[in-house]
Amino acid sequence: MPQKDEANEFSEKLLNAQRRHPRRFFLRSVGLGTVGIALSKIGFSDNGMPVKKGASPLTAELRRYYAHTAVLDKHGVIAPWYSGLNGQVDFRLRVAAETLKRYPWTTPETAIAVYPDYLFTSKWKISAQGKITPVDPGDWMNGDLGQRSTSVLKGMVEYYRYSGDPAALAHMTYMADFVIDHSLTSETHHWPKFPISVPTKGKAYGKANEKGMIQLDICGSMAHGIIRAYQVTGNERWLEYAKHWGDVFAEKCNHDPAMPPWPRYAVPENTAPRWRTDPRANRQTGGVTMILGFLDELIRIGYNGKNGAIVKARDAGVSYLRNHLLPEWSKDDTWAYYFWDWLNFTQNCSTTADATSYMLNNKQLFPNWKNDVRNILMVFLNRTSASPDSNGDVYNGAWAYPESSHCCGRSLWYAPLMDGAVMAQYGVEAGDDLVREIAYRSIILQTYDGHANGVTEDNIDGGTIVNGEWLNIAHPWPLLWGLTSIGWLPEALGASRENHLVRTTAVVRSVNYRKGQVCYSTFDAPENTREVLRLSFEPTKVTANGKKLPRLSELNTNGYTVKKLPNNDAIVTVRHDGSTDILIYGNDAQEIVPQKDFLYEGNWKKLKEAAAYSGMINETETAGSSVTATFHGNQVRLIGKVDEWGGVADIYIDGEKQLAPVDCWSPTPRSQQTLYYKNGLSEGRHTLKIVARGDKSYYSRGKRIYVDTVQRSSEQTPFHFPSGTGPTDAQRMIFGYTKREDYKDTKGQLWRPATEIVTRAGYLEDTLAVCWWTKPAGPISGAQDPELYKYGYHAPEFWVNLTVGPAKYDLRLKFAASRGLDAKKNSFDIFINGNLAAGKMDIQSVAGTDKAYDMLFRDIHPVNGIIEVRFKAADKDNGEAFVQALEIAQQLL
Repeated sequence: MPQKDEANEFSEKLLNAQRRHPRRFFLRSVGLGTVGIALSKIGFSDNGMPVKKGASPLTAELRRYYAHTAVLDKHGVIAPWYSGLNGQVDFRLRVAAETLKRYPWTTPETAIAVYPDYLFTSKWKISAQGKITPVDPGDWMNGDLGQRSTSVLKGMVEYYRYSGDPAALAHMTYMADFVIDHSLTSETHHWPKFPISVPTKGKAYGKANEKGMIQLDICGSMAHGIIRAYQVTGNERWLEYAKHWGDVFAEKCNHDPAMPPWPRYAVPENTAPRWRTDPRANRQTGGVTMILGFLDELIRIGYNGKNGAIVKARDAGVSYLRNHLLPEWSKDDTWAYYFWDWLNFTQNCSTTADATSYMLNNKQLFPNWKNDVRNILMVFLNRTSASPDSNGDVYNGAWAYPESSHCCGRSLWYAPLMDGAVMAQYGVEAGDDLVREIAYRSIILQTYDGHANGVTEDNIDGGTIVNGEWLNIAHPWPLLWGLTSIGWLPEALGASRENHLVRTTAVVRSVNYRKGQVCYSTFDAPENTREVLRLSFEPTKVTANGKKLPRLSELNTNGYTVKKLPNNDAIVTVRHDGSTDILIYGNDAQEIVPQKDFLYEGNWKKLKEAAAYSGMINETETAGSSVTATFHGNQVRLIGKVDEWGGVADIYIDGEKQLAPVDCWSPTPRSQQTLYYKNGLSEGRHTLKIVARGDKSYYSRGKRIYVDTVQRSSEQTPFHFPSGTGPTDAQRMIFGYTKREDYKDTKGQLWRPATEIVTRAGYLEDTLAVCWWTKPAGPISGAQDPELYKYGYHAPEFWVNLTVGPAKYDLRLKFAASRGLDAKKNSFDIFINGNLAAGKMDIQSVAGTDKAYDMLFRDIHPVNGIIEVRFKAADKDNGEAFVQALEIAQQLL
């Protein structure tokens, strides 16, 4: 446990609170003498619902995950708890967005400016009924401003593209203006007019105090979010500030190739007192990619800085990443030092995700990206299994783990949601079925946390640890990373029978999801500009700037491709270099609710509006004026207009008031916008009612409510969340192997570093430091490929979770007694899927010293989507088990 100081006080508070939190369910034995409720009476039917069946031999199967009862597919792998046609991830995105949309506001009397309260504090309370109460964070907890603003800005840019909800424009405006107006240093500061990313000094509801900590990697993320928001809204003021921040980064860049281009903190003297004497505290490591991502965005839109200084600074950062960090990929602190509330000298989920995402998005700069990205992402599985307080592991086939080996007890939720989204991108772009499957299962498990009213349970056993106090983790964070995951796995995770822009290479400025037409524009369209959409129809025509695009089999030039799904959905990819305005036509599953099914009550005006669906729009400012639309279906969308005169209205579905209102205010006018949507309804007759409040947000000039039309759908055929997936090809791994190139054996087969290992090494322990034999042993005899036997993994007990698809497998384990171990203390048992496969193995006695020894096990069936291979020392107090390499395939010779 690190020494107490103000820097880790909050983290320790959360951890101690978790230790006091009574668990609702306990793990079955995990080799630590813990016994509790196991999944011994739960099986699974073909439709995924729990039924009685025999015991599972694995250790980490719970009846409940986070907020919901476990639902398994017929293979015992985690399946969605949510049954709506839109799917579990889409449900979670809407909950996150609506929670922010209904957040309480400050007043001129309570804060320096009037905004939704979450701009000033991420500390909150939410009742079981969903009532939100902001909490004054004090100085220290206010330090997550940089993280929070990044999540909101980037998340709302992506949410607007995905949903067409113009409320996203308002919220990115609130956050960007707040950062610029109230969270910058002075003009005379050493880093002038620069974001104060961690304002841990001063009054929380006042102007940020520049004596707070200015953490530069987080500043890069904030700036990146603002420049992306500029591309949506066209707010030139934001662009000018972003350019200035880029110039400052360039001016402060250290171009010495032996040094990091930037430190961690702009002013180390303003950090927590104990950190000032700790040489680790100001070290910039993998977080440099957060700065690089911002500089790249400036360069992409045409700003290179004075005399190309921004390009030179970016290049210095890339060189530092390639030449210094990647060769040290296996060191714990290479991907550390991100979180503001503790020193964070261990690999963490944020730096891991940001660094690997940067490499994936710039593959031309990293020729070894396939190995490097995989290794960095996957080694985190081993590292975060270390703490017995957390018990990171595989749960019904899905990995769940904390943010690092330090935090935060049984909150195993937000780290795999973030890293899983990047794993999804890697799995797709590298064609790696293993990593893709780990991502897919993890994202399903992590979206078990949410309730429709905004309550979110991040304790894997049920209840809250972090999310009950920390809003950014509870909603803005999953909004951003949930959108990323759908973007890379639209077939598996996307909403069925709906229309969504799920992934883009350019920022989307505007989007309309019309009947029979998706219309959108991008900020720019450089070479290889692409969008991926999941649509409820197959396009009949696609145009770019009015010119018809051809349907192609591959996008080697401008055009579009179509992948038809069994439920008549289509995955459509559009390439449109040089053109920014795209129209996609087709026979949409959505229908327009006819005007005869609308009932207007109160004071409404019918006005001409050329951009409206019918050329007319209905407007009211009168409190209590309402319109009710009756429709048949399971999803509904209110289409309307937003502008600077917009007001606020309440929404009712079947007479029940919805938690989030409609706000027709926007900094820029837009027509045919999705003011509100509700999916996952039961199929049948429903009513949608809009009631004007006669009120407005603080920034609006009026109280107008604009109703254009209502879209509905009765489609009922899902296609998502496949069952029985997973890699069935051979997997080969070397334990303790840290080289960046996979080893090619004499048969031409590739062996990668073994990473999917669980070891309770201890709180804050680095499993690589204490369990990996990374230095090769001396000569090994008796093997065609002695390299496979020179490294290894050792611990009193550890287990390897092999993610596989349904099939029958052979398993080969490779050993060499080459470390001078005492044979009397180092015999061990081997368990496969909980069953003893080999007892009291003494490799030295069986094979001799420095000699290769293989063991082959045949006809193994996975259980709950994995094959667990467990090694346990016979002498639990002094002995250790070990292994050198492993291969698994459907048939091994």
